Amino acid sequence: MKYKTENEVREFDTAINECRRPVWLVSADGTYFNMKSAEEHDAAMAKWINDVNDEMEIFASSREDEAILMGFWQHLHAA
Repeated sequence: MKYKTENEVREFDTAINECRRPVWLVSADGTYFNMKSAEEHDAAMAKWINDVNDEMEIFASSREDEAILMGFWQHLHAA
């Protein structure tokens, strides 16, 4: 996702908040951000918003959380 609208950012944040276990956003340089950590969340969101090359990856700690995130991505790409 090269361009993120305010709505996309808000929906992504909502999906992260729905997850019950740690969710990791990983930058191209290998930095891991725990999206459930208040200290790391803002830095990770800023990095994700500015990721114009689509090089970041996201990992969920459980199948249930993975389903939440997949729902977000499917909704996003269906629009």
